[in-house]
Amino acid sequence: MSTVSKEPNFMLIDLTDNVWVNTLIPSANHAALRCGFAGYPVNPRWNAAKFKAWKTGRQWREALAQGEMAVRSHDSMLVPVSELNENGLEEKEAKASDSQPVASTNHSRFKFPLRPKQILAAFHAVS
Repeated sequence: MSTVSKEPNFMLIDLTDNVWVNTLIPSANHAALRCGFAGYPVNPRWNAAKFKAWKTGRQWREALAQGEMAVRSHDSMLVPVSELNENGLEEKEAKASDSQPVASTNHSRFKFPLRPKQILAAFHAVS
C-alpha cells in the first residue's frame, strides 16, 4: 500500500478588486479574511476559525501599510517585501507605503476570462 503525501492546497483569492493572495485558509472563511483586510470589525457570532481568518486579514493590511508586504505590479499579488527583493526588483518598487493596491490589467495567467464573482452575478441576474 502506498502512502500519499498530501501537499498544501493553496487557493488564489481576491482580497479586494485589485489585490490577490495565495492562502491555505478554507473557502468558508474567505469572507472573514476579506473583512479583516478591509478593516471591518469582528463579528461576535464568528467561530474561532473565522476569527483567526479575520485576524490574518487585519495583519496583512497592517503589514501592507507598514511596508512589510507589497502588491506586485505585474499580477497584483500580495507578497512579503523580501520575496520581491529576492526576485531582483528595485527597492523603490518593493515599498507600498501608500497602501493603495495597483490595478493590473494583465490577468493572462488566469485560465478563465471572468472572475468567479462576475460569473455568479451574471447567473443570478438571469435566474
